[in-house]
Formats: sequence, C-alpha cells, structure tokens
Amino acid sequence: MIAFHLPNLRQVFGWLFIIMILSFGIGGVLLILETDTPNPPREGYSEFSFPAQEIEKARVNLAIDTGTIRIAGESMEDLLTGEVHVETKHYLPRLTHSVTNKTMNIAIDRPSDIFHEIIGGEENWNISVHDQTPISLLLSVGTGDIYMQPGNAQISELALESGAGSLFLDIHDWEGDNLPIRIENGAGDITVLFPERSRVSVALDRAIGNLFLTGFTGDDHGYYHETNSPDAPDIHVTISQGIGDVTLRTVE
Repeated sequence: MIAFHLPNLRQVFGWLFIIMILSFGIGGVLLILETDTPNPPREGYSEFSFPAQEIEKARVNLAIDTGTIRIAGESMEDLLTGEVHVETKHYLPRLTHSVTNKTMNIAIDRPSDIFHEIIGGEENWNISVHDQTPISLLLSVGTGDIYMQPGNAQISELALESGAGSLFLDIHDWEGDNLPIRIENGAGDITVLFPERSRVSVALDRAIGNLFLTGFTGDDHGYYHETNSPDAPDIHVTISQGIGDVTLRTVE
C-alpha cells in the first residue's frame, strides 16, 4: 500500500513563495512588452459612396441598435455618400447594395458576433443624398437620434423609427408631388418642419407630452395645413408616439 504524506507547513510556504516570485516576473515582462507596443485604435471609421449612373430610383434601409443617423441633401453626382463611426473597430458595419430593374437597394451589413449582440455598440452615420433620383428612406434606431435635413432631395417615401431618442425632420425645401411619412417613437421629442406651400394631413396617436402647432388646424382626430396654390404637393403623415413633445410647423 502506498502511503501519502502531506507536505509540512514550511514546504507549503516555500512553494507559495516560488509561485509568487514567478508570477511577479511574468507580470513584469508582460507589462514591459505591452508598454513598448503602441495600442491600436479602438474606434472604427469607414466611408462609402454609391454612383447614380443608370439608376432611376433607390431604396435605403438602415437599422441600428444604438447611435445616431444624420441625413443631409447635397448637389452632387453620386446617389449617396457618407461615413460611419463606431466605438469598436472590430464591429465596423458597412452598406451594401444591389440593383434590380434600375432600382438600387441599399442595406446595412455588419459582422455577426454574439459578444457584439449582447453588449451592442454605438454607431454614428452621416449620409448625404443627391437631388436627382427618387429615393425611399427607411431609418430605424433602437436607442438614439435621427436628424434629417434632406433639402430638395427627391424623397418618395419616408419611415422613421426610434425606441428612445429624438426625431428631427426638416422637409420645408422638399419639392415633390406626393410624400407619405410614417414616424414611430417610443420615448423622445418629435419635430417636423413642412413647406408652407403644401397640403399636409397628420394623423397623430400619442400618450404623454405637449403638442406645439404652427400653421395647422384640427383636433385629436387629425391636423391639417391647407394652401391656395393649385399645384401644391400632398404630404400625408402618421405619427405614433409614447412619451415626448411633438412640434409641427410650416416654414416659408
């Protein structure tokens, strides 16, 4: 029979002392190596551009979990240009596109990673659209803000969604014929600026918050803006909001 003898207390402390010395030594070496190696940047940045040649209309579907989306209108040859900033370079998303019957469909593509899906990551998108091709914009943010000032871009359809955050939409320079707009916001303020020379109808479903109107008449069933111009465009808006203020204003 093999006998097993426990080490005495002096041996135990001796081994612990040796382990401690080795740990300090290894830690010191790693610290020196890490200090001598420059830290790579954590933030990610990417630019994108989509040409407008032979494209008759476009559709952009952009959905993010956390961050901001900013849309601006510019006089330029490309259909759409912009940039995206993210907190972690490893999760840098990008926009992809496909063309069917001269219609360009643009959507987001990001790396699939379970760690990223759990902790998320803030994305900040800055996008410019030109004013020559009809474009449909479907924008969604889980937590964050949407800011749109597309100028006279040919917006043909607009859908804005935010779980928590503010929505700002300035379309007072829009010059189309008919524009359907859908806005959904769980918590946060909504501001929409309309062209004075337009016919606007707004269906509003909201819970808590203040309502500020300039240039509109109506009641809880709907709000309207009229004009005497015979060729004025029609803008139809549906707004669904949980908590927050709503501002509707016409601008000359």
